Amino acid sequence: MTASGRQVIVLGCLVGLIIVFYYGLEITRYLKRKRTTRVINIENPKLIDLALKTAYRSARFSSCIIGCFMLIVTICALLIKWTIIRSIHNEIVDKYQRNQTIYFTPNSFCRIFKLEYSNLITYPIGGLCILIFIVRTKRTSCLREHWHGYGAPPIPADFLSHIDRKFVAVVFAICSDELVKIMNELINGSSSSDDTDGIILAYLQQLLQVLLMGFRYYPILAAVHINSIVVLSIATIYAWLDYIMTVLTYSMCKPDYYPTINSTESSYSITTKLDYYGTGSKLIVIQLCADIPRFLCLAYISVKLPMFLIGKSRVRMNRKLDRDEEFLFRIIQPTSIEMLYVRNLFRSAQQRPTSQALIARLIPKKIYEWRDDFRFSTRIISVYASILLLLYTITIQACVQVLPYLPLAQNLIQEIINLVRVAFQFPPLIRPYLFAVFLTLTIILLQLLIFLVNLRRNLFQLYCGNHSEVPQRKQSENMSYASGNIHFAGYFIGYLIWGFIINIIFMLIICLIIEIFIAYRNVELIEKILKAIIPSLLFVLFKEYANKILTRYIFLQHYGEVIWINNRRILMIFIYFNFFFEAFVGFISSIVRLIKSVLAGVFYMCRLDYSPLGRKLEILDGGFEAYCGFIHTECAHRHPVLLVFIAHIYTQHKQRQLTTTIDEKKRLRYIRKWKLAVFLSYNPTIVLFRKVLHNRLHTHDILERF
Repeated sequence: MTASGRQVIVLGCLVGLIIVFYYGLEITRYLKRKRTTRVINIENPKLIDLALKTAYRSARFSSCIIGCFMLIVTICALLIKWTIIRSIHNEIVDKYQRNQTIYFTPNSFCRIFKLEYSNLITYPIGGLCILIFIVRTKRTSCLREHWHGYGAPPIPADFLSHIDRKFVAVVFAICSDELVKIMNELINGSSSSDDTDGIILAYLQQLLQVLLMGFRYYPILAAVHINSIVVLSIATIYAWLDYIMTVLTYSMCKPDYYPTINSTESSYSITTKLDYYGTGSKLIVIQLCADIPRFLCLAYISVKLPMFLIGKSRVRMNRKLDRDEEFLFRIIQPTSIEMLYVRNLFRSAQQRPTSQALIARLIPKKIYEWRDDFRFSTRIISVYASILLLLYTITIQACVQVLPYLPLAQNLIQEIINLVRVAFQFPPLIRPYLFAVFLTLTIILLQLLIFLVNLRRNLFQLYCGNHSEVPQRKQSENMSYASGNIHFAGYFIGYLIWGFIINIIFMLIICLIIEIFIAYRNVELIEKILKAIIPSLLFVLFKEYANKILTRYIFLQHYGEVIWINNRRILMIFIYFNFFFEAFVGFISSIVRLIKSVLAGVFYMCRLDYSPLGRKLEILDGGFEAYCGFIHTECAHRHPVLLVFIAHIYTQHKQRQLTTTIDEKKRLRYIRKWKLAVFLSYNPTIVLFRKVLHNRLHTHDILERF
């Protein structure tokens, strides 16, 4: 052991002792304070009783039927694909064993109905469905006197409401799966298409595929939002047909790992996979496992639409309500989420009733407190459903597509090392790569959960007018907020994909270093780097914890619970001698700051609520700007107090319309004017604001006439 090694060990022991001493004092203070506080035992129901009660309450008959039919339909689809893929796999394996060009010939079914970007069955029927929905949809503002008010494009989903959140989220999850396939085609076919058609046309073709993908699921979402018997019947038939065509297409025409004669995937790729996975049924099993979430989502749509239709046909209402009226009447109910929020508005956290849901008892409150007066909007649920299915698909692709090439990459790296004439055996890449994928997936999922917690906290802060974390909304930035709200979902998914890629690379480097240490235990280059880094880090840690002990127990009163200075004379002397000494520590801290910023940028790449540029420069971050636009739009349109107030006014207005006569309406109008006059007399400052508003509206009307 060298002298430097002994000194590093001694410094490490000192740092360990001071850390143990600091946290020992903290634990002692915590135990002492806990003994002095009175513990109040609150009798809660047993977890097993609550679990049985919640399960009995949530296990509705319709949910059980949907779950059973989903499993049946999914299993049937997987069996059909297994049967079709098996014959294709045998054909590919036969050519592989004979050393022929490996590809399979698609069924004549594919050539009959399949075009380059769409098919001749699903898309024309989808277009016909959209035309029918347009004819049956009423206009609300534009040309309402023409064609009896009918003829408007239907809304696919209300992303600011809580209506049909699960159904919309499932549809968006399927769209994300389709998006992965389009991206794979773009990456695999970019080199060939750039040479023939040009890069601009290649990207325009991919954009056309994205538009067609949205066009494909637009009738399904629009039918659920319109919510009429005729529309739901048409959408049910369309969804069943689309499910059948999807199973046949992904089985006969474009399976994931088997190339056709016109496919962008080369025969070398399938040869490499067969060399690695063998000629058995591993590739078929992997492909079916990758298709399980997609088929489950499609099965849910195919089963849920008939349930919507049955529920709509059973309901007989005296008067027809549109979606907005139904939404407002739901808010005014005593058990609605918005009404519960208003009830808990002036209650402290201790006075607020706890949630009786089972998940609220399972999750510790320090991690996440489940609240009955808050639900995430349809857009957040849709984005997270898309992201989860996207992560599932990307993880499988990262393992299945990359693993066969890792031995080749290892041999190539070893040849480069041999050319440099360095006596070093490069370790195998498979184990570090799998660990890197697992760690990356864990980090991404944790960041997504933390993002949900921060999003709810920021929404509650904006509801109360607290702008400590999210910048205050400015009227001059309304265009920026609207633009950011539009970008939110796309930026979120794009940042997550790049975060996944960067985290895999970073984790792979760390896992490779650990693998090298485990395998060889002695690498001269890494030892030199650690010898330069470890003493500086230990010195900074020692100084940091020494300052913490001095500030808590010597320089501050009440053990740091307040910022009042204690022992002022000693503090001034300590600051004097520490003034220049901290310059050396600051030099090391600047390097640590740079490293932390890089690590934070890597780990927080998928987080839009965090800006790596800092608080003063966060407006230059496009992701944070999109988050601010989304959260301000959400607060402006989903504020619980606002919704309850509007719902209350609207219901009172509807009730008066049904019960009052013409004479009573005139009398109520006079009463309202008299109350307004009395109110303005008691609040003269509001008169000025009212005059300004009237002048602004009058000016706006004059400009519209010209």
